[in-house]
Amino acid sequence: MTAKRLRFLKTAAPKVSRVALLSTTPGRGGHEAQFADAEQAAKSLRLTVRSYRATTLNELEAVLAALVSDGMDGLLNFQGAVGILNRQLIVDFAAKNRLPAIYQSAFFVEVGGLMAWAPEQEGQYREAARYVDKILRGASPGNLPIRYPGRYYLTINKSAARGLGLLLPPALVAKADRVLP
Repeated sequence: MTAKRLRFLKTAAPKVSRVALLSTTPGRGGHEAQFADAEQAAKSLRLTVRSYRATTLNELEAVLAALVSDGMDGLLNFQGAVGILNRQLIVDFAAKNRLPAIYQSAFFVEVGGLMAWAPEQEGQYREAARYVDKILRGASPGNLPIRYPGRYYLTINKSAARGLGLLLPPALVAKADRVLP
């Protein structure tokens, strides 16, 4: 998934060469797997990637400042609670610093972000609610199957692209499931 997001970002912004991988998810496992996937994909895309983690708002603000001082010129945002809650801050930061960015949730695109390749978020929340219901009825979380989203959707915000000075390739726009004006 991360590799595909990097390809979409590189297609939308071909001049990007240094991509910040912003994770706002605490714990271990998911971030490390996504970073390994990004490192692998970066080689073929001629990108350098660097990992940044933040699990609180204060950490997020510090990481965003570091990202710019480190010379990053693109952003791949991994979804996490701190990120979702502060999506406007992240999107505004990317716009202010002219960083093309791709997100793991269309919620970011809806508030002005450039693009997302993501499952339908509301469906994910409904699935989570079903799992909570099963657990509250006595099911052991370890016995519940892992379910992956059936489909991912490409969402593009043309206004954000214009603000970044990007002319999106028509083939990329044609692939989009949803294009915001």
